[in-house]
Amino acid sequence: MKNKPTTAWILVLLTVLACCSSASAATLEETLSQAMKSLGAARDDADLLMMTDAPYVRIDGRCALPYLERAQQITGCTVGKGNLLFFQRPQSHPLRLMLMKKGTGDAVIISKTENEWLSEKLNLGSSAIAAPSFWENAKKFEAGRDMFTLAAVANVWAKNGPYDFLKSAELHNHICPGLTSGYLIAHYVLDRYPVQPGERYTIVACPVWCKEDALQVVLDCTPGKKGMIVKRLSQAQRANIAVADPAGMLLIWDADKKSGRGVALSFDFDRLRALSPQDTPKAATVLAVLDHLDTPERFVSTAKEFDLNENLFNEIIRASGNPYEAAGLVKK
Repeated sequence: MKNKPTTAWILVLLTVLACCSSASAATLEETLSQAMKSLGAARDDADLLMMTDAPYVRIDGRCALPYLERAQQITGCTVGKGNLLFFQRPQSHPLRLMLMKKGTGDAVIISKTENEWLSEKLNLGSSAIAAPSFWENAKKFEAGRDMFTLAAVANVWAKNGPYDFLKSAELHNHICPGLTSGYLIAHYVLDRYPVQPGERYTIVACPVWCKEDALQVVLDCTPGKKGMIVKRLSQAQRANIAVADPAGMLLIWDADKKSGRGVALSFDFDRLRALSPQDTPKAATVLAVLDHLDTPERFVSTAKEFDLNENLFNEIIRASGNPYEAAGLVKK
């Protein structure tokens, strides 16, 4: 009769198996190095972009920033060089890192799964994402739920889009026509209504859409600092606004003087849509507007200017009030 294995031998065997299993799984460093090799990219390559949600997500309950540090060391991509971009996600979202080579549009998306670092190589160039078939196949990828974010933002970067536009996308977690409208509105405000000493902007977000996230980033008008008042209107209230294509209000207020100016803004989405063929996928439509970001007046206009006193200012920002009714901008 054969002797049964001793407990010590069993522990040794299990340890060896565990070590072999660990050795067979590629590390993040190995996965990134292989991705760079497949893209023909070297460390500190100015044409290499890295995008990640690492500042926002958690792995096993812990901050994912150590993974970001290792990725920066390997790729040489940094915020200061403009080739490290982030996109916001909930803490429970999977950790992803994407590398893309400018010019070719070739990309590798690396996802942290339960047991491995999964790499998926594909082309994210502007021609590729303009094809409806690309989006039909996107759902097959592990990173499919983030493909819209990665494709649009990476192409805006590759076409040298403005950095504050890319930062707006970080907060919003993607670029879309709605966010683009907010970026254009923000720069229209900066061009046409610069603040004077003692003045500050208050944005009345009404109606509400994606534009608000760009306004927060570019104008530093956030709800937490009372620089943005968000108000949703009913369909009946919206239909009664006496402003074509209403896009909210800008209040320029001097708290010491208790006076200021109000501006009702309009945004022409038809002009924005006309830049692309009707069947263009949404991620590709934003690329058509890049050449027009420096002419916001093509899409944004002033519907009405009015003087502000303290009573009117408070009435417009009041929680239960309709700002258009307070400013006398409703149909009779």
